[in-house]
Amino acid sequence: MLELNRALELIIKTVDELSSEYGFKVEYPEGVRPPELPVSVVGKKSIIMFRGENGRIRIEHEGDKLSLHCARANESDTPDDDMRRVSLSLLDLETFDEKDLKYLSEDYGESFKKNFSSKSPYSGKKAPTPVSRTQAKSGALAYDANTLGSRFTTIFPQLRDEYKKNLEAYGEFLAEDFFVNHGNALVLETIRENDKIKMRQLFKLLNDIYEDGTNDTQSLVGVTILGSTLAANIELLDNAQEYFSDTMKEPVTEIVNYLAKSKSARMRLEHPPVYKPKKQKKKGLFSSMLGI
Repeated sequence: MLELNRALELIIKTVDELSSEYGFKVEYPEGVRPPELPVSVVGKKSIIMFRGENGRIRIEHEGDKLSLHCARANESDTPDDDMRRVSLSLLDLETFDEKDLKYLSEDYGESFKKNFSSKSPYSGKKAPTPVSRTQAKSGALAYDANTLGSRFTTIFPQLRDEYKKNLEAYGEFLAEDFFVNHGNALVLETIRENDKIKMRQLFKLLNDIYEDGTNDTQSLVGVTILGSTLAANIELLDNAQEYFSDTMKEPVTEIVNYLAKSKSARMRLEHPPVYKPKKQKKKGLFSSMLGI
């Protein structure tokens, strides 16, 4: 078992060591000086800030969650409390000890390299080409996650910058990160508003991608987007079902009901594994949850 102050002290030490090579230094809140911890408390959140010429780093602890947020120097207009989240971890003080915090070093170190290294292999990487409707309908190619992300931003252009940041940060489109942190909020807003024109526009895209998408892309639509959004707002399922295609209606409704009943499955969606570059094809998220 860890005390909160001890856990934060270890986290600050880890981040200080890993980020110093990129020019970052911890920021002491107003009125706080050593040997006090450089932690500010806002509501139920404990917040730690690092700043440097390359940008900002923000660590937030709330409940059993620990999140890391980064902003590059060219994102200076982004408020501190709206920085891009690059890592989300569980921090259960009741069961964790100092050894359990060591995994953060690898995760945070990789995040700093991708976001702040001038030698990052992902800087300036060209966006992959989306699969065209003709290619998908002819069977030449199947819709992939990047195609969904790219077309999603034509409906919600306010997320175009986040789509580009995602590609630059990971060197590929990490759909779970994009939709969980950005896209799903707009999906929920659209379904809750239930405007017929907006609903037809959104579900035309989701139905189309689901119909001719890869298995992983179908899991993205069914689980990460609609499953998690509707399971947490089950009263909105009726609004959405009216717009489900015949192909999507039964499996997605089953996914929503499963997630609504399974707390452990929802937890896995809220706390995905640390991102690693792809080495081989993996099962879809829903198949993994069911163990098939």
